[in-house]
Amino acid sequence: MRFRQTVLAVPFLALPFTAALAEYCTDQPNLALINGNIYTMDDADSRVSSVFIREGVFVALNDDDYSEQDCTEVIDLQGRTVIPGLIDNHVHFVRIQNRPGHDTREIESTFSVADVLAVIAEKTQSVTDGDLITAIGGFRQWQWAEGRFPTITELDSVAPNNPVYLSEHGFGPGQVNSAGRDLLRSLGVKIGNDGSVAAREDTALAYEMLAAELNDEHRKRQLEDLIAWANKIGLTAAMDMSGTVPGVGFLDQTVGYEPIVSLDRNNELNLRTRLYLPALDEDAELGQLQGRLDNTFHNFGSDMLKVVGVGEWSVGRSLFNSQPLGNAAVDAQWRMAERGWTYHQHLHSPAEIDAHLDVWESIDPTYDLSELRWTAGHMSGATPELIDRVIDLGLGIGAHGQPYSQRGNGGPPWRTIVESDVVAKAAGSDGARISPFNPWSIIYYMVTGKNSAGEEVNLDQTVSRYDAIKLYSSADQGWFTKEEGKLGGIDIGRYADVVVLSADVFDETAVPDEQLRQMTSSLTIVGGKVVYSDGSLTTP
Repeated sequence: MRFRQTVLAVPFLALPFTAALAEYCTDQPNLALINGNIYTMDDADSRVSSVFIREGVFVALNDDDYSEQDCTEVIDLQGRTVIPGLIDNHVHFVRIQNRPGHDTREIESTFSVADVLAVIAEKTQSVTDGDLITAIGGFRQWQWAEGRFPTITELDSVAPNNPVYLSEHGFGPGQVNSAGRDLLRSLGVKIGNDGSVAAREDTALAYEMLAAELNDEHRKRQLEDLIAWANKIGLTAAMDMSGTVPGVGFLDQTVGYEPIVSLDRNNELNLRTRLYLPALDEDAELGQLQGRLDNTFHNFGSDMLKVVGVGEWSVGRSLFNSQPLGNAAVDAQWRMAERGWTYHQHLHSPAEIDAHLDVWESIDPTYDLSELRWTAGHMSGATPELIDRVIDLGLGIGAHGQPYSQRGNGGPPWRTIVESDVVAKAAGSDGARISPFNPWSIIYYMVTGKNSAGEEVNLDQTVSRYDAIKLYSSADQGWFTKEEGKLGGIDIGRYADVVVLSADVFDETAVPDEQLRQMTSSLTIVGGKVVYSDGSLTTP
């Protein structure tokens, strides 16, 4: 018998398997998680106490007799709350590789100037003196108690040896410290003596100049850092909607995916990623789209990285925003259906939803859009009547929380969607330019109806914590990528993506509403492999 009980007392990167175990097990050992409070997020809302994982998938539930299993690591969860790995149904995560400096996503989850300064101070401990520290997009000043950026003096106090550049909401206002001011001025950017970057053209220029010399080594490191943080907050999979918006939204479509492909080839990709190819350029001919549809392998790739569809629109922004849709958008969508492609469409208003449904209802009798997994995404302001039309077509709804960062926008009708008969429903962030990448910010928004300014904007459409987390983690997510039997939820045969939470999120006393946005994982597992541990789990 080759059996070992694991002690997780230090961060995962310092946790090689023991030499004794490795001597017998040349492949990935089995993994048993026992004595947990494990929410499967299945249709019956089941809970189990243990799971057994072999070759990256669940092979047994609620079977505690693991002592006879060879090559097995056993982790005693000690009653911890466990959920399936969180899956972002709509996010722009790959393009974050193009952020200059050391991108600091943790700033999304700060709620005071003191919090911001603490995050930056911690970042200085992991970078070299002189390295640029940045946070561009994904947060707003109004989320901080003081309603302002840290001052140049405050930033200098925590990062005296590193230039710092912060910019809210993509090309929103920015702030630098003294070293950042000197750096940006040397690049021709207008910076106030107080470190402020006020004009949109200046924040756009700052990004352009700082990112001008990026290479794939930088991009790969940026992705690795981002994924490590994603795993820490319980994110195990992302449906990536590319990015062709200039500046912070740009991703070169010819070579831009090389860094993440490299991570996958080397078995270093710890965030399961599903790629949706992007829109046409606004001035491009439809032949460009046709070439992509004809010459790209659909639903092709590894379990960790796969091309699954087109999204989040089929033609450039100026074309898809029109109502009714222009000829180019209609033609593009017919071509995608004809070639059998999955499609995920950005829909931000009732008029836009209505215009696209008109087209989809004309296509569906010829090409079964439910079978193709076409998705109505975002869905802010969707009425019950519009949702009924989606149901009639058998389409999925991806409800996304970007209005969390936009005052005055109530967002998707979460409760109506949860209570509907939509064939598949899921949540996502649309991060990390105009919205946070952190799923817990969106879960907070769904549960409280409060935006990032603390304003109550969507109270009649709030849902329970359980329903919010289920939208992020259930087997429904697999519908969107034709992985119904594999992706999302906890059940036999599914990908073994698991999060052991740092606290019981379903206990409102243990985790008050205002602490939801700061939830983290104690242990994150992707494909049966531990990718993050905070060291808190130990054996008796």
